[in-house]
This record gives sequence, structure tokens and C-alpha cells, in this order.
Amino acid sequence: MINNILNKSLSYEGASLEELLKDKLDLSGLTKTQFEKLSGMERKSLDAILDKTSKQTDIIKLMKLAEFLEMDLNDLLVIHFKDRPIEEIKDLQSSMEITFINKFFDIRTLTSLGFIKKNDTLEALKSRICNFFDIDTIYEYDRELNEALYSRTKKSFNDKMKDFWIKSSYKYFELINNPNDYSRQNLVDLIPKIKPYTQNTETGLLTVFQAFYNIGVTVVFQPSLPRTQIRGATFLINDKPNIVITDFNKNYATIWFALIHELHHVLFDLETIERTNYHLSGEPDLFLIQEDKANEFAAEYLLSSEKMRYIEPLIHNKFMVEKFAKECQIHPCIIYSQYQWRQSQIGKDYWGAFKEQFPNIKSLTKKLNVSNWAVESIKETALRVKELLTV
Repeated sequence: MINNILNKSLSYEGASLEELLKDKLDLSGLTKTQFEKLSGMERKSLDAILDKTSKQTDIIKLMKLAEFLEMDLNDLLVIHFKDRPIEEIKDLQSSMEITFINKFFDIRTLTSLGFIKKNDTLEALKSRICNFFDIDTIYEYDRELNEALYSRTKKSFNDKMKDFWIKSSYKYFELINNPNDYSRQNLVDLIPKIKPYTQNTETGLLTVFQAFYNIGVTVVFQPSLPRTQIRGATFLINDKPNIVITDFNKNYATIWFALIHELHHVLFDLETIERTNYHLSGEPDLFLIQEDKANEFAAEYLLSSEKMRYIEPLIHNKFMVEKFAKECQIHPCIIYSQYQWRQSQIGKDYWGAFKEQFPNIKSLTKKLNVSNWAVESIKETALRVKELLTV
């Protein structure tokens, strides 16, 4: 509202407050002295408002003046701020910017993530936000990105970090701008070929990401967001599917499971996602996209329930598990992960078991994790991601 008032004041060419007051006094038959007595305003204070020599804006006095002039206060403020001292305008703009940043950004969490520094000035915060999102003013974070993401559904998030995650992910995909054509059939043909790459813990996932990129599906890796359950997300931008995979639970098998889960959404839920622009997996869904079906698809793709029933009695025989995993062309930890989940369904806790069978994901994510929160600019990083994915 304040920004709108200031913008209007810059182009205002109408009557001054002094002229409006004189006309109103003439119309009502009152003298200026009588108005001062009736309103409780001293001549010195009134004149300082009319000739714009007051050091600060007194909103109470302006409200009294607006009431007498029978004007909307916002309209009166437009006239008032015309030709006001530049220092006052700057102070007001700074106040607006601080309010805006506090409203839309979780400063504490962003500091812990390394996105901003603890003692950053207002100018540093503004510069950081604008550089990161490749926008000209901080207000575009609300206006332009909301229009791109939430306009169809009128949906927005009160959770500032979730909103930040969605908008930054969207911006990455928009700037990567995958040039390859997408067809569902190409994706259907590719999916059966990716399972063996789970065995390559160093570069398997990157190779698969590159293969998807080549058929118009952009997949990027993002660190998981503190205090959320986001495991992955699917966006539709320029009629092409885009997938985010997170390191939720820091588990190698979970990363692959999340990827196949999102591919199910691309294959079967794209029409719904087209209406909403994106879908978050692991978070409550307002549009009733069925996560159970995507979970079942991912589990059956990686290791069918029939095969799982075969190996389950042998789960503590490492040699047999590894041998069977090789026959199934998957990494052994996927078998252990499936077992842990199946046991949890009957009330048994095996989540802490078989830890030594799960590879450390640091080397994997180091190759993929170029789109984290500490980078200087999404635009620059998007170019690096594009280079990484292009074969």
C-alpha cells in the first residue's frame, strides 16, 4: 500500500493540500482560524503540513485533515508525499523493505543455511535476494513469482521457508530452460533402462539425470529443507516436466525411491500438475494426488513384492542379499530399505539396522549439489546445472 502511495505521488499533478483546504473552507463558510480551533490543530502545525516543511509526517493530523476534506486518507497521502524531503521518503521506503523482508523471509533459518549473514545490513539483504533470484527489486519475489506459481490456484504458503524453496526451485528450472523436446513415450521407453545405474554410487544418478535431460525432463538435486517433509517435487514449466529430488533422511535408497516416485507423477498426474504448476511429495497435498500409487510404483519398479518375499527370509545373509541384488540389477541397500519399510508396516522397527550396507551419499551429492542455498546467484548456478546435465 505504501509503495503504491509513493508511486502515485511521483506522478501527481492535481491541486495541493493548501488549495484543497482553501476551497473547502470557502465552501463551508469557515475561516482557517475556526478550522484550527475545531480540529485542535495549531496554526504552526497546519502550515507545516500545507507547505511541507514539517520534519516528520504526523498521521493523526493528516487523518483530521482528510476527514474535513472528505477524502480517503490514502488519496490525501498521495498529495502529501508529493515533493516531501527525500530523507523522509528514503526512511519510509526502508521501513517498507524491512517489513516486506520480515514478512516473506525466515531470516533465522536462511542465516543457518548460509544464505545470508547474521549481521547483514538492509542493503546487503536486498542485494542478496535480488542477485539470488535474478530480480530487479525485492517486491518481484512476491509479485512475479507468485503470479507464475500461484495464480491458477490462488494458493500460497504461510510457511516462509517452504515458499522460498518452491520459488527458488521454480526459478532454477525457468533459467535452465531445457531446450530438448518432451514426449511421454520417450520417458516410458527410458524408465526401464535406469535401474542398473543404482549400482553405481559415484556417477549413476548423474548419468540418469543426463539421460532424462536429453528427453526434455530436467531433474536436479536440492538439499532437504529444515523442518519440512519434502522428499521431492514435480513442476510443469513451458509444458515440460521438471523434478527436484532432496536428500531427505540422507539415504541412498530413498533418493532413488524419490526419483521413481516423481516419475510416476510425471507419467500419470501431469494433467493435475498442469492446473497447479507443481506438486510437493512428502507434504500434505491440497489437490488429492494419490501418493500411495506413486509409492507403490516406485517400490515395485525397484524391487517387486514377489522378489522381496523371496529374499526377505535371507535378509541377514549378506552374501545372498548381495548376490540377489546383482541379479536384480539394483544396489543391495534398496533391498534393505524395502525390508525396513515392510517391517515398519507390521509394527517392527528396523530403521537403525543394516547401516553399514548403505553407502555414504556425500560423494554422490557433491557431484549434484550445485543448486544449494549458499550460491551467489540462481542464474549462474542454473548455467552450471545445465552444463552438468548436457551431454
